[in-house]
Formats: sequence, C-alpha cells, structure tokens
Amino acid sequence: MDDPSLKRVSELGTQLAQRTRLNKDFIVKTLREAANALSELEQSPQPRTTKEVQAAKKREAALKPLTNALVCGGLLHHGDKDVRFLVSVCATELFRVKAPEPPFEDKHLRDIFKLVISLFADLADTASPFFSKKVKVLDTVAQLRCCVIMLEIDCIDLVLEMFNTFFSVVRDDHHASLINAMTSIMINILNESEETSQKLLEVILKNLIKQDASFAANQLAASVIKTCEQEDELNPLVCGFLTSCIYDRDAVSCELKEFYHEIIYEVFQCAPQMLLAVIPNLIEELLADQVEVRIKAVNLVGKLFALPEHHAAQKYHNLFVEFLKRFSDKSVDVRIRALQCAKSFYLANPSGSESHEIITSVEDRLLDFDDRVRMQAVLVACDICSSNTSVRKRALQKLIEIYQFYCNKCYEGSMKISHHFEEIPCKIMMLCYDKDCKEFRSQNIELVLADDLFPKHLCIEERTKHWIHMFSLFSSPHEKALSIILTQKRRLQNEMKNYLAMRKKLKEICSEEIQQKIESMFTEMAASFPDSRKAEEYLQKLNEIKDNNVFKSLERLLEEQTFKTGQTIKDELLGMIGDGNPFYEFLRSLFSKCSSNIFSTEHVEYILNYLSNIESGNKDLEDSSANLLLLTGEAICSAVRPERETAVMRLREGTAVLRLREGTAVMRLREGTAVMRLRPERETAVQ
Repeated sequence: MDDPSLKRVSELGTQLAQRTRLNKDFIVKTLREAANALSELEQSPQPRTTKEVQAAKKREAALKPLTNALVCGGLLHHGDKDVRFLVSVCATELFRVKAPEPPFEDKHLRDIFKLVISLFADLADTASPFFSKKVKVLDTVAQLRCCVIMLEIDCIDLVLEMFNTFFSVVRDDHHASLINAMTSIMINILNESEETSQKLLEVILKNLIKQDASFAANQLAASVIKTCEQEDELNPLVCGFLTSCIYDRDAVSCELKEFYHEIIYEVFQCAPQMLLAVIPNLIEELLADQVEVRIKAVNLVGKLFALPEHHAAQKYHNLFVEFLKRFSDKSVDVRIRALQCAKSFYLANPSGSESHEIITSVEDRLLDFDDRVRMQAVLVACDICSSNTSVRKRALQKLIEIYQFYCNKCYEGSMKISHHFEEIPCKIMMLCYDKDCKEFRSQNIELVLADDLFPKHLCIEERTKHWIHMFSLFSSPHEKALSIILTQKRRLQNEMKNYLAMRKKLKEICSEEIQQKIESMFTEMAASFPDSRKAEEYLQKLNEIKDNNVFKSLERLLEEQTFKTGQTIKDELLGMIGDGNPFYEFLRSLFSKCSSNIFSTEHVEYILNYLSNIESGNKDLEDSSANLLLLTGEAICSAVRPERETAVMRLREGTAVLRLREGTAVMRLREGTAVMRLRPERETAVQ
C-alpha cells in the first residue's frame, strides 16, 4: 500500500469500524478527513497483468473498512444532517474511485441513493457553506452515470423522486454547469429505461407546461426535451403520446392528455424536429365536427404559426391552407377565434406571402354576415401595425369602407348605431399620434374625417348622429386630436382669407413688402400639409393663376358655413382647375381644408335641435352633444345668427342645462351670440 492517501483511507475506515460508541464530533472529523483523502485517489484502472490484479486486490482491501463502516455502522441513517452530508460525499467518492463497479452490495444501494437524493434536495440553498461540495457530488454522479444503477435494482420510485427533486430545487441563479449536470443525469436514465420511460417523461412534460413552476424548472424541462430531440429512444414516446391524444384521447390513460395542446406548443418551441410527424395531424382537428375541437385547434395552430423564426406556416403548408379556411368556417365562434389569431401571426411574419393571405382573410371578414365577426375583423384590422406604410394604408381604407357600409345600413334602418363600429373613427383619430408615418399625421387625418369617413351622399342629420355617438366614446387623447385637427383647419382658413385680402392689395399696389407677407402666409398654410415644402411650391403656383374667378370662388368657399353649399362651391372650383392640372390633387386637398365639411352650421343646428328635444334621454349622449358643441364653438355663433329666435325657443322648450364632465354648461343666447360658461354646480339660466 504505497499510496499514502489510500493508506489513510484504510486507517480512517478501521477507526470508524472499531469504535463502539461514536460521538458526532469524532464522526464528522473522521469522515471529513476520509473525504479529502478519497478525493486525492485516482479512479481504479482496469487490471490487465498479474501485477495489476494484485494491486487492485490490495486497493479493494484498503477501501473495504470505510465501505463497511458507511453501510454497517448506522451512518446511513444517522440523525445529524452534517454526518449524512459527509456520508454522501464519501459514498460518491467511492463510486468514483471504484468505477465502473459499484462499491456497495445491492442490498445497500437503495439506502445509498436515497441519501444522495436527499442531499440534492438541499441544492436550492445557494447560501449554504456546503453548497459547492453538494454541487460537486451532483457533478460526480452525472459523470459516473451511477444513477442508472437505480433502474437495475428496480428503484424506479427513487428515480421519480430524484426527477421531481431536480425540478423543485432548480433556481434561476444556478450556474449552467449545475443545470447541465441535472440534465445529463435525467437523459442518461431516460435512454437506459424502457418500461419506466413513460412515467419519467410525464414528470418532464408536466414541468414543461406547469403554470406555477419556476422559470428555471420550465427551462430545465425544455433543456431535457431539446437534448433528447435526436434520441431514438424518446422520440417515439413523445410522438406516440401526442398522436394518440389527437386521434383517440379517451383511450389515453395519462392525466396529461388534457393538456396535450400545451405540450405540443412548448415542445415545438424547444424541439421542433421532434414533432415533424405530429404537427400535420392537427389538420384532423381543424376538420373535426365538434366546434369546440376546431376552436382549440385554431388557437394552437395560430400560436404555432405566430412563433418567430420557426416559419411553421411555410413548413406545414397543408396545415396553413386548412387554417385559412377556418376564417370562413360555418361556426361564428371559429371564425372569431381565427381572426383573433391573425394579429400575432401577422406581427411575427409581416413580410411573408402567408401574411398577405392572412390580411386578405381578415378583409373578407369585414363583410361577414354576422356582426360579431365583422366587429372582430375591425378590431384586428385596427390593431395590425406594420412598418410597411402601404399595408397600413390598405388596412385604413378597408376600415373606412366598412364604416361607410355601417353608416348606410343605419340610414336604411337595417342596423342600429353601435359602439363597436363607432370605435373605428376613434381608432383612426389615434393615428394622429403616429410620429413614424407622415401619411397618418393630423394633416391627412383631417381629410379622412372630411372627405372619406362618411358615404358621400349621407345627409347631415345622419353624419351628426354618428358624431354624437362616437364622441361619447372619446377619451382625452381623442378630444385633443380632434381639437388639433379643427384648430389647424381654422388656422389655414384664416390665413387663406388674409392671403386673398393681401392679394387684392397687391393688385392695387405692387409692393415688395406685401409680396413678402404673402410668402410668409404660404409658409404658414403649408404647415397644414404633410409635405410642407411641396405645399409651399403648389401655393406659389396657385398664386400664379390668372383666372380671377378661382379666387372669388375660393373666397365664397371660405365664407360659406353650410355643408351642402360648400360642397357645391368646392366642386365648381375643381371644375375650373380641371383634373388634368398637375397639382389638381393638392388643390383638391386645399379646397377641402377651406370648406366647413367636418362641422358646419347644419351640424350645430342639429345638435341644438337634439338637445332641445331630449327628454329623459341618454346622459352620455347628452354630455357628448354638449361637449361637441364646446369643441366646435367657432361655428355656434354662425349657427344661431340666422335663426336665433328659433334656437332660443328650442332651448326654452327643451332641456335648459347642457351637462358636461367638468360641470354644467349654461348657454345664454343673446343678440345672436352664444355665451358659454362652466359652473361647478347645476344651474338653469337660459335666456
């Protein structure tokens, strides 16, 4: 026995075996010294010569006292935690030194492994002074693959306990080497087990989908699945279980069968190749007779297609084709579920050809015969965002078309005004805050509200009804956006009036100062257009027009406060210009901005009429009407001048107080002027 470490191990083992009454201090000191001596020993080489065989026997004899002391002296079941810890360390060192042969008899192995697993349960305590030594035990067990012995001695219960222990103690702050050791141990056992693999797999899958499991436990399960992706032993088990759930779930005995969709989704993220034979089978569920089955299948397939960088829609084209058909499924609930999946799909694949097919499917549902489906299509179209401006403009156009369709149906009486559809202009209004896309700035949204939002021939009464209802849904950002639009519209109109007056002066007195003022006015007006530089150039071209009738008509347009007459004048102006004019589109926008086409005196007159005739109506709509009057206050005076007596009588006969969120608005109509004051308490004072 030439090795001093081996000699010391033998001596320490003998001391433990010979002492009849062992106190804790002696045991701890002896086991700690034995563990240190064992760590200095190399692993036993396989003997090949007679000399090596004799050396191996001497080595075996030297280790025997300590081996016996650990299993026969009651140390395995000692009541002290420190003693049990040191016994575990010595036992694993003996496994290492004597590998590949186990150092203990089979009858003792169960207790040995049970003790080691109890040590693993303490790995959650990273602050423990023995944490690094416990990690070393774990690494040793992983490298030696000695846990496989538990399968050979039919200790499957201990294997299951160990698997569950790993998932319960693993932490986010554990080092990667510790995670790798746990993963290695589980994979080695899975590869060696046959009859028990299904039970062990269930433990892993349960932690893969477990909602209350820690992130580290989820990641550990995913790591095991990912590592086993190419293993022939595990793949058939996973695929067989999931395929059975798809085709005949009732025949599956595993409790995880109720969560097989969640399992497919999680496994697909970490080991997509493992499911090559499973994913196509989901077509069967998309075609199932039961609506609930189709809904769940649509939800799962939609989530799979929405996973970035997996390109599942391309890899499983037949499945994608069947998924698209669910947008026109006979069940309303299935169609709605498909629409709900569309947004995440599009955001994950904004430039793919499949995304264009998704957009087309959403557009088709905008005209669905069921209003719930139409509404969901509207919401999805509103929510889809893309850096591709053309796609967003196309979505905006489709939203406007469906809103116009809805307005026509309301006018015909086949539909009632709905908050769901009134959300469309609300969503459009919020585009004013999009700083990245100039096409959606307030200068362009003004034209949408003025010229595109409502059907061209929709009467003022119907337009105003919709304004009142949509305004009741406005939040502060919506009101601010509308206020900005109306303010910039009013500013341009005032500047245009100043320009026309200055132009007349310029004709009478040719002055460089007046010319500079006009150019300054053009700069101010150009700010009302998305491209101010081009707008300024076009305004200069407008100034060069020789036909004075154009400017007279433009002056009439600015003075005209009624909607219908204003539209007539605008059409006359465009006729004078001609659609062949190279800056016809700019002038069309300019004339629209100069018109009272968002709110006119007729709009105000209708709101006054609505308020004066309201009895016990909807408070929200009454408040909305009053607030709308305040926001469009510039037009109110013009509205009551021509018919102030009628307006006064209507307010006297109807509701005297217009309630506002901030207080009570008391309108006093006198000599054709509208005086509005806010008071904190309700007050009736209409004169």
